[in-house]
Parts: sequence; structure tokens; C-alpha cells
Amino acid sequence: MIRISLLVCLFAMGLQSSAQDWTGQVYQVGKIYPGYYVKNSNDTVYGYFQHGTQAGNQKKCFFYTNEMDRKPSAEFKPEDIKSYKVADKLYRSINYSGGLMAKPLRFNLVTKDGAITEYVFYSEDGNATPEPVYHKPHDPENSKPISITYFGLAFAKKLGGYLADYPELSAKVTGKEKGYGMLNLQAIIAEYNDWYAAKHKK
Repeated sequence: MIRISLLVCLFAMGLQSSAQDWTGQVYQVGKIYPGYYVKNSNDTVYGYFQHGTQAGNQKKCFFYTNEMDRKPSAEFKPEDIKSYKVADKLYRSINYSGGLMAKPLRFNLVTKDGAITEYVFYSEDGNATPEPVYHKPHDPENSKPISITYFGLAFAKKLGGYLADYPELSAKVTGKEKGYGMLNLQAIIAEYNDWYAAKHKK
């Protein structure tokens, strides 16, 4: 449990320096900001969204065609669209909603995009506790979103398996080389993403 708590705390510290502003000093809850949404057909529609709370943004979003409209033009739930952006926050609809059992669709907040995309899911129990989530959709063996707690026990073995399609990096992790331990998780993910992007560069 100590290892898992440490992982979560480290990620939470990283969130404080990420681009998304939750202070209310720049982007305020209830206000309307520019954004867009991506339909399930992959078409992109630009307009405006109402900035909701950390947990509220995960369940639904309110789209406005014009900034000065008093009522939204549409209301979307995670099954209705692929993603949306409001102000500085990009949300994608993925099968992660916390807990250990079934994972209904929720809009999860993107913190770092890549082949392995890093998200944060805020608990919906009233506390809005941030939970790091990882998604590797291109890998059939590891395509389901997972919480950071997945790596908490047997870290080297589990992360090494998660990165198996990059054998050199996987070997460094499973071999517990210096710089490839639990405290380096975000750097390891970044190294994987750089490798994947270079490999698939057009």
C-alpha cells in the first residue's frame, strides 16, 4: 500500500505543474469558453463549452454555438462523442470511471498525450480525488485503460509487461536498471512515447 500511495502522490505532484488550470484564477466553473468536440464519426465541431467542475466535466458537457447564447445548443454524454475541449482542458471518452469492477464510459482529462496517453480521473464521491490513468489503445494486449495502482505491486514485472512491444525498454524496467524504477514512471512512459512516435513517423 505504501508503494501505491507513493505512486499516486508523485503523479499528483506532477499534476500541479501540468497545463490544466483548476485554481479558478484563469478559468472559472460555470463560465463559457472556446472549445470543440469530435463526433463519433470523427468530424470536429468548433464552438463553446461551459466549464464544469472536475467531476462534473467527466459525466456530461454543454455545447454552445455562440459565446453569448444563454442556453446550450447541445448536451453530450461520453457515449455521444469521442472527445471535447473546453478552455485548456481536453477530455476523451474512455472506459474508465474508477473502482475495480466494470468501467462505464467517462470523459477523462488528458494530461499528456501520446501512444500511452496519461489521464486523470477525479473521484465522483464529492472529494474529487485525482487518480492517474493510462491508456494504450494501439496494443491489443494492453488496450484497456488502467489506474496507476495497477503498477503498485510487482512494479518491474507489470510495467515491463506493459511495455513489451519495446523490448529494450522493457528489459531495462524488468532488470531494475538505475533510472527505471517506480520513481521514474513518468519518464519511462515519456521514453516509450518518444520511441513509438519515431517508429511510426510518416
